[in-house]
Amino acid sequence: MNVILTTYQGAILGPIAKVLGYILQALYSLLSNFGIENTGICIILFTFIVNALMLPMQIKQQKFSKMSAIMNPELQEIQKKYKNKKDQASQQKMSLETQAVYRKYGVSPASGCLPILITFPILFALYRVIYNIPAYVPQIYDIYSGLAEQIQTAGITVEQLSDMVTAKTYVITDAVRAAAESNDLSYYIDVLGQFNESAWQELIKGYPSLESAIASVSDASKHINSFLGLNIADNPGIKSVSIVIPVLSVITQILSMKISMAGTAQTMDQNNPTAASMKIMNNFMPFVTGLMCFMFPIGVGIYWIAGNIFRIFQSLGINLYFKNMDMDAELEKNIEKTKRRYEKMGVDPNKAMQEIARKRTSTISTSTTDNKKNSISKNVNSVKNSKSDYKTGGNKKYKEGSIASYANMMARDRDDEK
Repeated sequence: MNVILTTYQGAILGPIAKVLGYILQALYSLLSNFGIENTGICIILFTFIVNALMLPMQIKQQKFSKMSAIMNPELQEIQKKYKNKKDQASQQKMSLETQAVYRKYGVSPASGCLPILITFPILFALYRVIYNIPAYVPQIYDIYSGLAEQIQTAGITVEQLSDMVTAKTYVITDAVRAAAESNDLSYYIDVLGQFNESAWQELIKGYPSLESAIASVSDASKHINSFLGLNIADNPGIKSVSIVIPVLSVITQILSMKISMAGTAQTMDQNNPTAASMKIMNNFMPFVTGLMCFMFPIGVGIYWIAGNIFRIFQSLGINLYFKNMDMDAELEKNIEKTKRRYEKMGVDPNKAMQEIARKRTSTISTSTTDNKKNSISKNVNSVKNSKSDYKTGGNKKYKEGSIASYANMMARDRDDEK
């Protein structure tokens, strides 16, 4: 038996898909010991396990979002200052000031993007495994192997076999393309693994001499693919009870997004075009996914629903975790990390931190008259508001007495001294 030939062989996603395949194989073997041989249940548990493995990355991304709530007032001031300045010098200054704010709080912009960059390849590899389960689970591979040998001996080609499947998945397309160069048994199994009820009936009709073998494999396939009365190899239908799959997909994704955004909404500037675009996408995407459910087998829809349900509880847990977290203490840890990093570089951390604090939006002047006027206006307004805002460092979004307000207040004092 050579299962490897039907697994995805991509340079990046291939190794990830293999690791995920081992998890699915172990899960199927474990359930088989209890007499449970069902791919629908395996897909649900498999989705939960893989998402649980990615939980640390999700927490790290959420932590960055929470820290952004503290940094955002200063970052927004920088953006406002250089809003209408497109010259190279101004853009460089804006970049330097933005970097200074990130360094002051001991975080990196990459810490918010890295978890997403790591998660995407895992999700794409996960699709490969879900789509082509026989390639990764030897027990399921063996169900189709006997019939595949008989079909191959009868002179039936992989392309002829694929013509019996109404919805052409990329698994079938890849198998047909690969079979043109090598008529390996594994490519027959790729296609048979995509068969639904109508495809099995057409195969029997076209090759009545193999009816007994086809019926036996068809029954075995129905047994492992049956989930709550649905065949996960079939596509959902509007006039069928299977329409519940697209409906649940839409509902669970809407709930997942709303709960997830509830934990990060405070970090987003609602007037920012990017935030507005994200809001539109979040409102639109669940319905796109619902329509896509009709294009793919029910098994894919089950995977989407299971993932949404997991993320609902994940977001609830993460939101509760950060609600009880002392962000001032977390900020202090980040500042200490920044100091240790400077020490390793052989730089005096106290001088470095002072330099970073001075690199705020009000400290870098420009040579134009308009900028001088704006600077004078800022100073006048600062004096007017100093009595009411001093305790929060000139920013009402900071909690009084917090480290964030203290850091902002000290930086403002240095500006005033200049």
